[in-house]
Amino acid sequence: MREDTLRILHIASEVAPFSKTGGLADVASALPKSLAAMGHDVTVVSPYYTSLRGLDATVPVLTLRETLNHHEFIFEFFEYRADSLCPRFVFVKCDELYGRTSYYSDPKTGQDYIDNDRRFACLSLAALAYVKHRGDAPDIVHGHDWQSAPLALFLKSPRFKGFFETTRFVFTIHNMAFQGDFDSGSTVWVDHAKDHFHPGGPVEFHGRFNFMKMALEFADAINTVSPTYAHELRSVDSAGFGLTPVLATRHKHFWGILNGLDTEVWNPETDVQLAAQYSAPTLALRSRNKRELCARIGFHYDRHIPLCAVVSRLSDQKGIHLLTSIIGQIISSPAQLLVLGNGDQGYERQLRDFERAYPMRVRLSTEYNDPLAHLIYGGADVFLMPSLFEPCGLSQMMAMRYGLPPVARATGGLVDTIINADRNPGAGTGFLFNEYTPEAFWHSLHHALALWRKENRWRAIQRNAMAQDFSWHRSARVYLDMYYRAIEKSLVRSDA
Repeated sequence: MREDTLRILHIASEVAPFSKTGGLADVASALPKSLAAMGHDVTVVSPYYTSLRGLDATVPVLTLRETLNHHEFIFEFFEYRADSLCPRFVFVKCDELYGRTSYYSDPKTGQDYIDNDRRFACLSLAALAYVKHRGDAPDIVHGHDWQSAPLALFLKSPRFKGFFETTRFVFTIHNMAFQGDFDSGSTVWVDHAKDHFHPGGPVEFHGRFNFMKMALEFADAINTVSPTYAHELRSVDSAGFGLTPVLATRHKHFWGILNGLDTEVWNPETDVQLAAQYSAPTLALRSRNKRELCARIGFHYDRHIPLCAVVSRLSDQKGIHLLTSIIGQIISSPAQLLVLGNGDQGYERQLRDFERAYPMRVRLSTEYNDPLAHLIYGGADVFLMPSLFEPCGLSQMMAMRYGLPPVARATGGLVDTIINADRNPGAGTGFLFNEYTPEAFWHSLHHALALWRKENRWRAIQRNAMAQDFSWHRSARVYLDMYYRAIEKSLVRSDA
């Protein structure tokens, strides 16, 4: 692999720990950190939301004015950098766009903000204006999910007068289910999108303006976040949500690269959020965390009763339907169930009903609570992840790193990260089931709970799980390989 030092610009709609709703935020933080640790010049640009956490800067380092669709936007830029070996995090402040109580949707109605088209078009515009002002054109502009897709056309815009002529655009699909689908009138918010909007054109999809398609058509390299999910997107129409044919035309430029974990943040040996730190040889100390976890959420602690846990968005994708279908079997097994997450109000109501009916067996916490998440990974007994589809998933990696074996559906990145103890008892790290049915889920969980009661067998699975290497170092090197090949144009389409 080449070792040239690269200037890399990441654009993401959320970045941990400053803003987060899911795994995208973790990747947008951990991957840049790994690249910076390898000696590359890395900048991450994300919105300055009202709820932004952990940023002490009060004075912007730069203010720029940009006009888009005859509207002038004033962008203030705030920077954060822990030290010279870390990425530069840049937050774009524009209250009319990002001064909201939520990132993507109105919490009062549950509906997406009606101006998400211009909100995230402006994120791309602001990020590129920022680096142009700095004067150093990046080698790679790396966009994450549909919110960054407008980069594809802004990079080619005459407004930047060829500044990005040698820059390559890399695009990561974190979840194909969310594509940025807008009315055709939204093309006014992306430079020259109108020129490409026609039936079958690169930004048109069923008569609408599709951000995701725009990025897939114009990116110099595309990847998604696990090899199995990449295969599913190329071969299963339902997985691609209509865009599988587009990926088929770009297959030579499409990579599946497994996500990693920030192993400094997620480390049971040093995690200050835990009641007791521990390692594989000292797994018995996990019981202290379980005791503390039970006390914190109001459960009676009983070392003979397993505590099952879910840390997830409450949505159809995450298989919450399967979970609610077997709660009766879980609590009568007997076991306790703790769910940390929010989302679909129907699922929240169902879980609240179970909580009221079985207060010592079921608990739901809907508040964003990072300390509680860490304690769950460090203290629960079985982790549940019955996803309908899962591009990569980080929760199962966090769980395994903390010696918390997952029970998960065999899809996407869950296949790439979990060794099924049912099929490989000696090396197993968790449990996988295939059919998306409550019966299949319960069968797998029931077997896991039976093994939990056999301490030596369970300890072996826990140690296998903790021995897995989920660090970003290996994956980051694969990303670098993709970057270098994009720069050398070995990934550029023959018809481009």
